[in-house]
Amino acid sequence: MPTVCADATYLPFRKQSFNCVVSLETLEHIRDQRVFLDNIKGSLKKGGRLILSTPNKLYASPFLPKPLNPFHVKEFYLGPLLNFLGQYGFRVDCIYGGRRVRRLELLRRIFGSILKFFLSKFSLKSHLLDDFYRSIFNLMLVRRCKRSGGRRLIDPDPNLFIHEKVESRSNIVLYQYFLIYAHL
Repeated sequence: MPTVCADATYLPFRKQSFNCVVSLETLEHIRDQRVFLDNIKGSLKKGGRLILSTPNKLYASPFLPKPLNPFHVKEFYLGPLLNFLGQYGFRVDCIYGGRRVRRLELLRRIFGSILKFFLSKFSLKSHLLDDFYRSIFNLMLVRRCKRSGGRRLIDPDPNLFIHEKVESRSNIVLYQYFLIYAHL
């Protein structure tokens, strides 16, 4: 089958051409996400499947109006993402979380993203923001370590859980990204 390179908001395929569409880490990069999802819906046969992965806003850019990643247009929390898919007639079969995040890592991301957001108002270069953030966070850890009697805090790298099922009722889930299986 030939390879086709096309604009994701204008898919050059006949209507109802595919049984399945796979979109991995694409949705957050597209300006007109509604047109993108509408094109996917139009390309799918009745009962067709959508496999979609996208970052978890709670991890990527928590509580910020704009994504921290300059290449992302809009990121989603789980609840709004499921509502968005539902608006286009997609019924979610399964939600999987990719790369589990420990609570301390999530808190560090939230604190860091809010700090970076406020520091960006001073037009500092991003590597300076990262250095400043690390120094503040390390200072907080040293103080906490002294208060705890000299015990070091351990924040091990979380294990990878590639196919861990997520309950769709919760907006607060500890994963870096979601992988969603849905059908029309």
